[in-house]
Amino acid sequence: MSIINVTILKGGITVKNKKLKILLYITYIFSIIFFVFKNEYGKSVLSLLCLVITFILSKLYSNNFSLLDKNLFIVGNLFILSSFLLGSCYNLYDKIKFYDDFLHLWSGFISVKIGWNILNVITLENISNKILVFVVLFFFALGISGLCEISEYLLDVLFNATTQSGGLKDTMQDMIDALVGCILMIIYYYTKFKTVFNFYK
Repeated sequence: MSIINVTILKGGITVKNKKLKILLYITYIFSIIFFVFKNEYGKSVLSLLCLVITFILSKLYSNNFSLLDKNLFIVGNLFILSSFLLGSCYNLYDKIKFYDDFLHLWSGFISVKIGWNILNVITLENISNKILVFVVLFFFALGISGLCEISEYLLDVLFNATTQSGGLKDTMQDMIDALVGCILMIIYYYTKFKTVFNFYK
């Protein structure tokens, strides 16, 4: 009975992921065409970039790429949709006051999750110094935060976006938001540390 339930569960997950993927594809393709008709070619290219990234993530996930579990696949795709498409193309950064802060806080969670998956793949249970795990996660997440700011700068330069319209103050606020998200996610993993990996048995 348990085997049957697991099979059904996996099938349900697959169907949900396919529905999400199809919905994202439709959204991105519509946006590409929409911005072409509005002569906003930079936003059309950015929508195409979202489509390509989603396609790559879907291929990696379907091939059981070890770093990309179900949660990261779903959250990663939703983050791309929220930041690149809704934020940059449909200007939610300007329309919603704390939208940018929310996304950078969210990016802190995602960065730690990626780092956790990487450490898990390289046999996390064999690391003798457990504090080192969280130190690595902390600096990894900060590095990702820096890459996000570089990406925003490139979006502004190449596609005339306004992701860094606030200048240095905006950049530093974004990194602080990501730092808070990073710390909260590390605290979450710290509380789950013994349960998940049984380090102290």
